[in-house]
Amino acid sequence: MHKPIMYSAIALSIATALPAWAVDCTALPTWETSAVYNGGNQVAFQGEAFKAKWWTSGKNPAENSGPWQEWESLGQCVSGGNVPPVVSVTSPLNNTQFTDGDTLSLSASASDSDGSVSDVEFFANGLSLGVVNATPYTLSWTATEGQYTISAVVTDNEGASSEQSVSVTVVPPDFGFPPSAQLTNPTSTSQIKVGDNVPLQVLASDADGPIARVDFYVDNQLVGTDNTEPFEVSWPATEGSHTFNAKATDQDDLSAWTGEVSVSVAGESVGGGCAGVPTYKAGTPYGAGDIVQNGNYKYQCDVGGWCSSSSAWAYEPKNGEYWTDAWTELGICAIGPTVTFTTPSDNATLLAGEPIVIAVDATDADGSVDGVEFFAAGQSLGVDATAPYRVNWLAQGMGEISLSAVATDNEGNTGNAGVLVNVSDQPLVASLTSPSAGTTVGLGKTVALTAEASALNGSVSKVDFIVDGLIVASDSNAPYSANWTPGAAGSFTVSALATDSNGLTAATSGVTVKVFEQSAVKHKLIGYWHNFVNGAGCPLKLSEMSEAWDIIDIAFAENDRNSDGTVHFNLYNGDIRSSCAPLDPQVFKQEMAALQAKGKVFVLSLGGAEGTITLNNDTDEAAFVSSLTEIIKEWGFDGLDIDLESGSNLLHGSQIQARLPRALKQIEVNMGGDMYLTMAPEHPYVQGGMVAYTGIWGAYIPLIDELRDTLDLLHVQLYNNGGMPNPYLAGAAPEGSVDMMVAQSKMLIEGFELANGTMFAPLRDDQVAIGLPSGPSSANSGQAPTRNILDALDCVTKGTSCGTVVPAFNYPNFGGVMTWSINWDQHDGYNFSGPVGDKLKAMNAGQ
Repeated sequence: MHKPIMYSAIALSIATALPAWAVDCTALPTWETSAVYNGGNQVAFQGEAFKAKWWTSGKNPAENSGPWQEWESLGQCVSGGNVPPVVSVTSPLNNTQFTDGDTLSLSASASDSDGSVSDVEFFANGLSLGVVNATPYTLSWTATEGQYTISAVVTDNEGASSEQSVSVTVVPPDFGFPPSAQLTNPTSTSQIKVGDNVPLQVLASDADGPIARVDFYVDNQLVGTDNTEPFEVSWPATEGSHTFNAKATDQDDLSAWTGEVSVSVAGESVGGGCAGVPTYKAGTPYGAGDIVQNGNYKYQCDVGGWCSSSSAWAYEPKNGEYWTDAWTELGICAIGPTVTFTTPSDNATLLAGEPIVIAVDATDADGSVDGVEFFAAGQSLGVDATAPYRVNWLAQGMGEISLSAVATDNEGNTGNAGVLVNVSDQPLVASLTSPSAGTTVGLGKTVALTAEASALNGSVSKVDFIVDGLIVASDSNAPYSANWTPGAAGSFTVSALATDSNGLTAATSGVTVKVFEQSAVKHKLIGYWHNFVNGAGCPLKLSEMSEAWDIIDIAFAENDRNSDGTVHFNLYNGDIRSSCAPLDPQVFKQEMAALQAKGKVFVLSLGGAEGTITLNNDTDEAAFVSSLTEIIKEWGFDGLDIDLESGSNLLHGSQIQARLPRALKQIEVNMGGDMYLTMAPEHPYVQGGMVAYTGIWGAYIPLIDELRDTLDLLHVQLYNNGGMPNPYLAGAAPEGSVDMMVAQSKMLIEGFELANGTMFAPLRDDQVAIGLPSGPSSANSGQAPTRNILDALDCVTKGTSCGTVVPAFNYPNFGGVMTWSINWDQHDGYNFSGPVGDKLKAMNAGQ
């Protein structure tokens, strides 16, 4: 759960020009992270007054003011004159530790309720580090050894100011500071043609000395070295799909790898595979000669201006009304097999003479795999014609050795993958297996650290995990693993050091991890992403989605009625009924992590129109909890979405109804208490409880009540079930009407009487969103005119543009709008995410 500020629905309902719950905060001190408060102490924080219930320190009042928490909300701050602005330091986190020489991103969020923010000034122990006059309020700071209070002071347009601080510690490194490296060219969207001289460029730095050299690799082969800035070499492009990365080495011989980028180089031939060819996306800048894929066909841009148009209805290849004016078709994309290395890992260090199993996964979406041939340093090691595909290899050669595997399918198409390993004759070797180079992660999210180590003489005693030269964790037992939570935004280099029973040590190469500050928005656009093929087309790569989405529901996890409670998630891997290419699991994870780092939230959805879960007994419940915990851990989801519909067997008195809340609470505990939870019931399951309270009618109500303290968003489906009965109209509110959207929100935020005579207790306004279909084909009924959606948002947040149903008070933190689905929206030319996303963006900018 991500617990926001609590609001009292009853108090808000009696709000006037000077509400009874308003508090004059003029004399109240601003809450400070490091201060100690006793019961009865009052503070002001983020425009609200709070009173401590008992002794407390370091507990943010806005996030700890629930019924059994440390603070009590006294109401909104109102004074006779100007209301001071509010500020919160978002990076670094409080009470975190860094290494001398780290370059950290200092960030703050700031707002002013009755004016505007003039500037935010950052301080370290009272010394000004700089002033920022516009969002984002962020600047870089190179940390030096010592204890620091990092403060952000916001000033508004009338000269009023507020301050908030965090404490950090900066210590000397335990080991030499490894370099940091980032591949800046090419990128995954680069358009390269055969014969182009491609500049390979790297940005590299080292906190405790110079960079000695940067080695550049294409397809795991060294293609050049540069020892002076700017670090760059030229590569003559050859046809095919290629991978690019680089390794920076400093004066202490410590090294770090960049992330890997895959790019397809277009040749003269038409047709053929489309691996690496970017998928068309309306509004992307294209130039004449650029090649894209769309609907399993390849196209070349003829007129850059038209190709780049955001009007998919006009210029989308094959589908747009005037597409032939902009594009030339180059033929069908033959689907070749996909290959993924399972062992050894990329950049692993192996003992010379050690027997190694080289293993890959290989699949073919439109046929079968005939065999996989394995290579070491270009020499064939043999062919395996049956899965699991593997070959034994006695590690030989010294230094960097390229291992590759080429799969051939029943149509003669090929696919390949490769890793680069280091063969060593040293008595102790170590390899960092996670995170991978180029990983992006959101600030405050946990990063799994894993390593492998082998000793020729004796045994491995321990493995230390190191971030920017500082030991952050150690493990003495294989498999060697630990967790690390970044304390600030910025770039960090992660490595490992193995020690054996003879006292010998072996260090791994480092990998660069980029930590982003996640900036969640107040009013959210929520959409479902298809993990299957339907009328909307092929499953989208996450990088091809519109930037408008804030919460992405991955549809769906899989379960069957005869299972033991175990849930599965299998990423789309081809479909014999379509020509859609499979999605690469590793690319999916990387793209999701990059979007999460930008503040996007990904939840795995359980259910759907035909989905169900099995929770009949304790054994089912245990399997349900353990399988979902592992799925979330493996894929990196932020949480879960409960989308149980008419086919799910969710009924009053069912085992699902009784056991699901307890199971979800346990999964949240397993996640460290930070699970994002959403629900998408059909309206008979919630508001229908007003009409009857049996069977499916109101069957979600007990789930909501049990989980309301951890529920982040409830977006009831206002489609496929006709109009919605409600307490405010004589009849049902019609589908697609402003009244239906407002009535469903009013019932959830203000409460309503159930058919059994009890009351549904109000939810917070930030927990409630509207659920609608995105377009004409995405649902059987319930489509709402765009104007109605925008009016409903104004009605619930500002009290304007209402129909017959009017809220008793405004809902300033209203959760937003959900739609089925992201894929249908893109298919229909962004007809939903365009106008609704723009509206929500404007609402967020204005508050």
